[in-house]
Amino acid sequence: MQSPLSQFAGQYQEWQPLAPLRDHFTRVWVNDLTRSVARNFHVVPDGCVDILWTGETLFVAGPDTHPIVEPVRPGARIVGMRFRPGAALPWLGVPLSEVVNARVPLAEFWKRDAGELAARACRARDPDAVLAVLQRALLGRLANVGKADPQIAFLRANALAGPHHPKAGGLRDLATRMGISERTLRRRCLDSFGYGFKTLQRILRVQRLFRLEALTARPELAKLAAENGFADQAHMSREVRRLCSTTPTELLAEMFKTGGGRAG
Repeated sequence: MQSPLSQFAGQYQEWQPLAPLRDHFTRVWVNDLTRSVARNFHVVPDGCVDILWTGETLFVAGPDTHPIVEPVRPGARIVGMRFRPGAALPWLGVPLSEVVNARVPLAEFWKRDAGELAARACRARDPDAVLAVLQRALLGRLANVGKADPQIAFLRANALAGPHHPKAGGLRDLATRMGISERTLRRRCLDSFGYGFKTLQRILRVQRLFRLEALTARPELAKLAAENGFADQAHMSREVRRLCSTTPTELLAEMFKTGGGRAG
């Protein structure tokens, strides 16, 4: 891997969002790249969509199905609001299938409101102040967005559990439990996640692998593969290569070289 993963390119920190936003957003985060020597970094699929402030502009990132190489602006401190998988649709107002693997100015979705929000972010003195500005703006839109969709939360929970969970089922079973047709379920996945349910499962399985690697001092790859529902270690390596442009061994080396980190 010629470029570092985004979480390892700078000083990355993340926190929970304000309580009223937590059904819609999973994390708020800052990646301080002021000391980074990298000219670009890899962003890997995590099932999520982010609203990002680069220090100059606001844009929407993802959802991704393959690694995206992002250029690094010297001295950048990037601030992000990360949606829960499937939660961005009512906030953006367009099917997520239209923005897969894309980086789109927030103004395309929020029009003049995005420009006013960018102006307030520009006046913020530091990343913490930018986060406060962004979260206040999101709280102001929350009433119009409404409550998080319980059916999407159900799909997300099943995808997170993985295909080998005792309660896991196929699309037909999921559709039956939701009281909708398989065709409707497929369309809802495309609209809310940007891709099908099986793709979401694959992406979240690799992200779960990242978390286990980060928590394990000397992980055994074969054991990690089994714990995450891969057929074997070779299957795990293929999936990590496909989604992250690296191997589990290379990922571990980078993770421990930087003293750990958070992926996804």
